[in-house]
Amino acid sequence: MAKSEIRGIYDDRRKLKFLKELAISSHVKNSATAASVSVSTVYLWRERDPEFYQQWMRSLAAGYELLEVDMLERARHGVEKPVFHEGKEVARVRHYNDGIGVKLLLAHRHMVAMTRAAEEDINPEQVRASLDRKLADMHEKLLKREALAERGRAGSTAFDNDE
Repeated sequence: MAKSEIRGIYDDRRKLKFLKELAISSHVKNSATAASVSVSTVYLWRERDPEFYQQWMRSLAAGYELLEVDMLERARHGVEKPVFHEGKEVARVRHYNDGIGVKLLLAHRHMVAMTRAAEEDINPEQVRASLDRKLADMHEKLLKREALAERGRAGSTAFDNDE
């Protein structure tokens, strides 16, 4: 086997490793490091190899889909966080970030509306209006919650200043 053939097989393995890592992490530098190749080399491959470029883009799309699934999981089920008292963990609480959920809903509301309209033969404008109302309600609740938390912080500061 010629030296160039061996190098080609070696490069193919490194390309495959890079693409797998890119699909998991969506991070070019870390993926290149995992594939034992320089960042400049992967960009050179991308520039010179149209098939590799297409695989790169598919890997990135897969990585972003994984990230979206992770964010959706956090929005739906929250994240457990420890509560400490005097340096010791005394409890765990589930923290929800409604902002993530709202952003995901906004990103997909058009697609959801069109899918529902196609499945149920509903006017897309009615679906959009319904989704807009729901999102506005969620946004209003989020603002009220933030305002309530801010008043609580302001109240505790005023109380601290009275002492």
